[in-house]
Amino acid sequence: MSLPPSLVITMKSLTVFAIFALAATTWAGLPPAIGREVDCSNYKGKGSQIACPRHLQPICGTDHKTYSNECMFCALTLNKNFEVRKLQDTACDIECTKYSDICTMEYRPLCGSDGKNYSNKCLFCNAVVKSRGTIFLAKHGQC
Repeated sequence: MSLPPSLVITMKSLTVFAIFALAATTWAGLPPAIGREVDCSNYKGKGSQIACPRHLQPICGTDHKTYSNECMFCALTLNKNFEVRKLQDTACDIECTKYSDICTMEYRPLCGSDGKNYSNKCLFCNAVVKSRGTIFLAKHGQC
C-alpha cells in the first residue's frame, strides 16, 4: 500500500522543518537549562508574600546563594528579574552573596562550567552574577 503523493510531500516538509528547527536551536548558542525547577505553588501566601517555616534544610540556587530551605528559596526568588533554579539539595560549595564588584589579587583558581579559569572566588562569583546563574563551579583549581 502506498501513500498518496500529497501526504508524502507533507511528511517530507515536516521532517525538513523539524531538522531545521533542531539545527537552529543547537547553533543559536542557547545555554542548556541548569539545575531543577522548584514547584513554588506548594507555598501559599497572600499576594506576593510567602510565609515559610524556620526549619533548616539548605539548598543551593543557580545564583550560587544558599537558601535556608525550599520555601525561602521560593520567597526570595519570586520577584527576581531572571530565573533561579535549584542547583543542589545542600548548601552551595561557593557562597556568592558576600562578594563585591571589586576583587583582590588573591590567587586560588576555580574552574567554571564555561571552561574559564577564575583567579579567585570573588571573580568567579562576579561571573556567576553576570551570567545570571548559568555558570556554576566545575571544580576547584584550574580547568
